[in-house]
This record gives sequence, C-alpha cells and structure tokens, in this order.
Amino acid sequence: MAESDQTANRETGGSGIIEEKQLMALSHPVDKNSTALLVMDVQNDITRMDSPIAVQMGFAQEIERSGMLTKLRGLIDHCRDTGLKVIHVFIDLEAGTQPRMPNRGQFYSIVSGGDVCKRGTPGGDSHEAVAPIEGETIVYKCLFSAFASSGLQEVLDAEGITDLILTGVSTDAVVESTAWDGSDRGYSIILAEDCCVCATDEIHNQTVERMALRCDVSTAAELIESIQ
Repeated sequence: MAESDQTANRETGGSGIIEEKQLMALSHPVDKNSTALLVMDVQNDITRMDSPIAVQMGFAQEIERSGMLTKLRGLIDHCRDTGLKVIHVFIDLEAGTQPRMPNRGQFYSIVSGGDVCKRGTPGGDSHEAVAPIEGETIVYKCLFSAFASSGLQEVLDAEGITDLILTGVSTDAVVESTAWDGSDRGYSIILAEDCCVCATDEIHNQTVERMALRCDVSTAAELIESIQ
C-alpha cells in the first residue's frame, strides 16, 4: 500500500493496512478456561507523558492518541468478571537468570546501566489504569519476550493455558517477540490489536500485518463479545 493511501485511511478514521486487508478475525471462540490475557510492559517509565523515555520513544503520545489504555482496561475488567486469567508481565533488566545481556542496538544503548522500569521504583510500577489487583499473577522478564527468564511457561502450564491474548507496549517489541516465542512453544496466539501501541501508527500496522500470519488479530470489543 502506498504511503499516501495509509495516510488517507488514517485521516478518515480507518485503520490502514489492518482494515484494508481485513486481518481482524477470531478463527474460533475464546475458551476462558484455557486462555490467559497477558498485560505486558505497561509500566510508568514507558507509558506516561511525564516520562522522558516514554516521550522519546513515542509510546506516550501514541497511547494518548489511540485511547489504548481505556480499551485495555475494559478488556481486563471483562476478563476479571468472567474468570479469564489475567497475567501482568513487567520488564526488569535485573530479573531472571539470563546469563548475559545484549549490548548492541538502540534499545540497549538507551536503557543500559540505568533505572528504566526498575523493580521497586515508581517507573517500574504498572500504569495505574491497568494495575494488578490482589490475587493476579505477576511475572518479571529481563528481555523482550514475556518468556525470557520469567517462569511464565511454568505458570501457564500449571493452569492448563493453551491460548494467549497479547496486549502491551510496544507492538513491535514485547508483543511481537512474545507472539513468536509463544507460538514456537505451542501456544495459540490472539493479538488484541487496539490494546497495543508502537512509536508510530505506521510501525504498529506493519507489525500487526506480520503477526497476522501466525495468530488471530482481534480487538478489545470483539474479544469482550467472545469471552462469556
């Protein structure tokens, strides 16, 4: 699709690549007993407008523009009401048992040696709009995938979880990495497309198009209707 077509689609309220190719669809209904909602990296340091890193990366602006947190909160509340398991995944670069950490690439140059999303600091806490409630599972991972040194697979397998609904920040980092990693581990993946953001809408749409090859792409509203 030409850039001018994408721009026109956004300006008229469409969703670019996603809408034109009709990628949004659930291949079959959601079974609340074998599905978990993953809320990933929705932490203050990378979501809030008063966080320099969140603004530098473009995440804070996209969250505000898209209304992503409102949609995600609605999905979380519905999952809680219907008994579908909600798991919060936080990034903590000091978490887990990763034997070594990468030191090349823009992301690692920004966060290396700092306190970004550090556990026990305000920046490492969940955004208040989607914070965990008592009894909900929290896991900490040290790299992009939610499975990286987090013990997530053990949690899922103990609960008999086979399907994962992915949400979080950002679409092209934790969400996409977890989709590929989870798929390779045998989990069926559902992307809640409007409960994720990237640095730009264009990057988000490109990422969703890639992911649609190996997962179902849905929305908060469609998932709420499907989860009963």
